[in-house]
Amino acid sequence: MIWNMKLLDRYIANEFWQPLLFGIGIVTGVWFGADQLKTIFNLIMRSGVPLDLAFTILGLHLPEIIVLTIPIGVLLGTLLVFNRLSGDSEIIALRTNGVSFYRIMVAPLLFGLLTSAVSFGINEAVVPVASRTAKKLEFLALYKSHMPEGQANFTYMERDKNMALSRIFYVGYFNGKRLHDVIVLDFTRDQLAQIVCAATGEFNHGEWTLESGRSYCINSKSDVAQILQFKRLKIPGVKNASKVLDSGVIKPKEMNMAELASYIDTLKASNAVSNDLLVRLYQKVSQPLACLIVALAGAPLGLLGRRSRSNLGLIYSAVVVFLYYVLQSSSGALGEAGRINPMVAAWLPNTIIGALGLVILYFKGK
Repeated sequence: MIWNMKLLDRYIANEFWQPLLFGIGIVTGVWFGADQLKTIFNLIMRSGVPLDLAFTILGLHLPEIIVLTIPIGVLLGTLLVFNRLSGDSEIIALRTNGVSFYRIMVAPLLFGLLTSAVSFGINEAVVPVASRTAKKLEFLALYKSHMPEGQANFTYMERDKNMALSRIFYVGYFNGKRLHDVIVLDFTRDQLAQIVCAATGEFNHGEWTLESGRSYCINSKSDVAQILQFKRLKIPGVKNASKVLDSGVIKPKEMNMAELASYIDTLKASNAVSNDLLVRLYQKVSQPLACLIVALAGAPLGLLGRRSRSNLGLIYSAVVVFLYYVLQSSSGALGEAGRINPMVAAWLPNTIIGALGLVILYFKGK
């Protein structure tokens, strides 16, 4: 793409890289110092983790932090570049020669698209693998053994079409083949709840076969109406619960977009999708596209103080970054709590920052 640009676009685009890398490096370093270094030092000092293993774990957390700091670097880059072009009167020279302000904005647009694609690629291809590997190495460093393959303390809630709770499944441990310490709460009967407890079980052909357990029937007055002991009991209609149990070995925050979408589709079959998962899914797209939004917002902001050079640009950068992350945190919390639509929660920061940039762009383009 770059080699097909015109001279103007290449000139402006080449100005972006140094402040971009500077912004990413500074913010990533601060983020690491505030969050990750304490964890690493605890592994080294308290758990006796070898230095090379500790820094390997630290490096595996790096892609996750970089994805968060790329938009800050993009914003800082566009602000500083356009603040310098304005301070050196290059923007005035271009406008005098008949170049419209909207034509000048092609370079930050392409720069924002490129960094958005890079951010999305890192978040989808690198971050999930790095996060899973870091978790395994941390477990190995702390407990001197490999992480168990199964899943512990699994809970799954199944709801009917009216969103009323119908069944709750709890599995103490699942190793991929066998179920251990199983509890099933069934609320599908009128004014009667059934609690099934079993020591072990297995999944076959869409149903669980529980072994060595008891079944308790409780009436509307919370009295135990019946107790049955069984050697084998089949629980039908648990295909979705088993799918979630299989995929739940990987935490949602460690999934890429395709894995998370598949996980959510499985939960939707039982009306068990939580708002936090939907917000996280929509943020898989909205967060990388923040690079494009802040690039288009940062360019006109950098032109507000033509004679101030980069000092005012740094101030604008800090204000916009603060506003963006306040909006992201608050809208994300509202979306997870169900106060606003999860899609609105994920896209609200981009919408507000983008609208701010478009308003300033409109007045500067006159």
